[in-house]
Amino acid sequence: MLRIQIAAVADLLEEKKQHLEANIPTRLYCEVEQSQIERAIQNILVNAIRYSPSGELIRISLSETHGTIRGEIENTGVRVPDDAIPHLFEAFYRADTSRNRNTGGTGLGLYIVRKVMEMHRANYGISNINNGVLFWFELPCKQPVDNSI
Repeated sequence: MLRIQIAAVADLLEEKKQHLEANIPTRLYCEVEQSQIERAIQNILVNAIRYSPSGELIRISLSETHGTIRGEIENTGVRVPDDAIPHLFEAFYRADTSRNRNTGGTGLGLYIVRKVMEMHRANYGISNINNGVLFWFELPCKQPVDNSI
């Protein structure tokens, strides 16, 4: 599912001459509303790309521990003002008009992410890191039943 979303943003990555580094296990199982999770991941990816300068690196990783899938999408470049972080998931919130002048958007992308994550009872957040921004989520998953005897 994540590989499909990466392919969907390939043109935007190429347009901005950005590089994507993905650390995705070949098999992860999680019972989710697939179309909703895909939309949320695409919104996060598009934001990471839009708010990174040309030529920068976007990192994506997934891991599973004790029935929880943790996803991280990290970009480099423009950090979010600290006082804006608590409001990023609000509908129509725009952190800074100068950040958004060249990137477009309606202010609904992260609000949709919030609603999807809440629907799946996932923890999620955004934080400034070294030279960029990290979006993370922890999605509780039902494990498949092993019917082998």
